[in-house]
Amino acid sequence: MKDRIRVIGICAALVAVGYFVPAVMNMLFNAFDMALGWAGSLVVVTVISGLVGILFLLAFPHVSSQAGIVAVKDRIKFNLLAIRLFPDDLKNVLFSTAKTLTWNFAYIGLNLLPMVVLSAPFMIVWFQLNSLYAYQPVEVGQQQTVVVELHAGIHPQDISLDLGDGIVLDQRVNLDDSASPVMLLKVTPSVDGSWPIALTHGDDSVVKNLEVGTDPQRLARMRTSQPLAEFAAAHDPIVYFGDPVLPSDGFLQSITIDYQPAALGFLGGGEIDIMIWFVVVSMAVGFALKGAFGVEI
Repeated sequence: MKDRIRVIGICAALVAVGYFVPAVMNMLFNAFDMALGWAGSLVVVTVISGLVGILFLLAFPHVSSQAGIVAVKDRIKFNLLAIRLFPDDLKNVLFSTAKTLTWNFAYIGLNLLPMVVLSAPFMIVWFQLNSLYAYQPVEVGQQQTVVVELHAGIHPQDISLDLGDGIVLDQRVNLDDSASPVMLLKVTPSVDGSWPIALTHGDDSVVKNLEVGTDPQRLARMRTSQPLAEFAAAHDPIVYFGDPVLPSDGFLQSITIDYQPAALGFLGGGEIDIMIWFVVVSMAVGFALKGAFGVEI
């Protein structure tokens, strides 16, 4: 029980640090990038995913019922064996199949607590990998649509806009007829560089840079005042680590630049490919080493 409480406490602490002091997590993952980034993003993601798989094996026994998992797996094997030994006995096949399904539900139940406890820190890792490797800067001459979502009661025409010297404003559209007023900016970068898009309302000002042909360590499509809400809405899971969170009492809900996915080795890249590779590698390492660690999964 002490070990279980300790593991749960460590996972909770990691999530708390990631949420309240993201700079600490940023420093840790920046160090990985500095040490291995020369080999490419695929190598860094693979190494970190493998380490996560090992950490999973170290933590899993303390937040799961190892004896229960062994007992349930034995019952599943027993019923599957009964089906193979007596395939012509319809009654036996039906009852063994039903029992197998029942014990499978029991197996899933035994894994619910470990998955809940361990999933949150795993999500932190995924967010970090996304902010480092999911997107790439735009190119000179590549027109971008910047979506600026304002808080209710703020009128787009009251927002002043100041663009960096390397950005040309092609069009500005103010949409003030909804609960969340929106500004749409069509801009075209003319020179490589990190060019600010500055928005001002009264004494309050917000800046998000448009990265053009640069090599930023971190890159996020969105800067927002509601990172958890944006994540829950599946708009952009990496907002918290790519850019600082906006104040919740400001005039701006979010500003989004449609950066394109960056290639991940032989994969197309982007958030989903990083997640798939992260899950595949961490699970492969976990299952490959579970015998050496004496862990039942």
